[in-house]
Amino acid sequence: MGTSKRVRTANQASEDEIASVAQIYNKAVTLRDKSYSVHILHASSLSPGEKANIWQLWEANMRALVEPSSFGWEPKGKKKELFQRHARFILVFQGDQNSSDREDTAPPIAFCMFTFERDLGHDQIYCYELQVSQTFRGSGLGRFFIEKLVAIGRHWGMSKIVLTVLKSNMGARYFYNATGFDIDPSSPEYGRSGEVEDVDDNAPGDHEPTEGETFDYEILSKPLN
Repeated sequence: MGTSKRVRTANQASEDEIASVAQIYNKAVTLRDKSYSVHILHASSLSPGEKANIWQLWEANMRALVEPSSFGWEPKGKKKELFQRHARFILVFQGDQNSSDREDTAPPIAFCMFTFERDLGHDQIYCYELQVSQTFRGSGLGRFFIEKLVAIGRHWGMSKIVLTVLKSNMGARYFYNATGFDIDPSSPEYGRSGEVEDVDDNAPGDHEPTEGETFDYEILSKPLN
C-alpha cells in the first residue's frame, strides 16, 4: 500500500478541520428527533478508557461473527489495526453531552473508524469499522456515518469509500447495498459474475482466486466521483 500527495495532505488534517468538513458543529446532532453528541478524534487523542470502550462495543457486535470466520479471533492484531497510526474516529454518544472531559461521558453508542489510503492506484477512504450498539440500530446512525465519510472523502479528493464485510453479516450487507456500495474490483471473487476489470497483475494486494476457491468476505466500495 502506497501513498500520494492527496493522502498525505488528508492525513495531516486536524480533528477540527475534519469536523468542519463533516459539518459537525458544537459536537451535537439531531437524528429522527433524538439528540446525540459527536466527537471526531485521531487515534492518538484517545485515552486508554476510550480505547477500552471502543473495543467493548466492537467485541459485543463482532466477536460471534469473526470467531468462526477466516479472520478468526485475534484481539491483539485487531486492536493494532483499530488504533493504527492514521486512524480517525467518529464517536457518537447518547444525548447532548457537553462535558469538556470526555472521560466523564458514557461509552459511545456508535463509532466509525476510517483512514485515508492509496491502494491499487486509488486514493480512498477505507472504512475499517462502522459499529452501532444493538439498542440504537435503525436510528439513522449508519447513514449518518456514510454521509460524513462521503463529505470527508470528496473534500480531500478521495475516489471512493472502501470496506470489508463478512458474507455472514447479512444485515450489514443489506445496509451497504442500500447506501450505494457494490463489489469492488479488489474483492477476491470479483469478476465471477462476468464482470471484467483491468487491474495491474503486479499491484500489491491483488489476489487471483484459484478455480473453486471461495471466500467468506467481500470488499465493497462506493464511488465519490
